Formats: sequence, structure tokens, C-alpha cells
Amino acid sequence: MQNGLFSGLQSLAPILISVIVLAALAILWHKDRSVWLIVAIVAEVTGLVFRGVLLVATDVAQRMPVFFSLWTLSALVFAAGLLGYALEMNQRR
Repeated sequence: MQNGLFSGLQSLAPILISVIVLAALAILWHKDRSVWLIVAIVAEVTGLVFRGVLLVATDVAQRMPVFFSLWTLSALVFAAGLLGYALEMNQRR
């Protein structure tokens, strides 16, 4: 029982982390409506969808080999959006 609970929490933790990151991005966007934050938000939502698909359909990686490549691409776009926002904020100061 304890192993099943731990496994369930372990699989839900990345989803919770993504939701927290989305909340932080939304708060930042509410204050400063930067296009870079929109890019980061869309990419993080995309990553959250990938996590949800992997949670529901665990065999999707075997059926779609490009799945992890697209997921990695969404993470790269998220990082680029966050970096763009940081550079934008740095230039304003």
C-alpha cells in the first residue's frame, strides 16, 4: 500500500510542479504583459499536456517515438521564453 501511494505521489509531483510554475508565470504576466511570458506560458502548458498524456497513456512513447522529442522541444521553448523575459527585464533596468 505504501509503495503504491509513494508511486502515485511521485507521478503527480511533476504535474503539481508545472502548475506552480504556471501560477508564477501568470502572476508575472499579470504585472508585466511581456510577449516572452506568453511564450513561456504556452510552452509550459504544452509540457503539462505531455505530462498528462504520459500519465494517462503510458505506452504513448512506444507508439509515438517523436513524443519525447516534441516534449523536449516544448521545454526548450519554455526556457527561451523565460530567458527572453529575463533579458528584457535586465535591459529595462
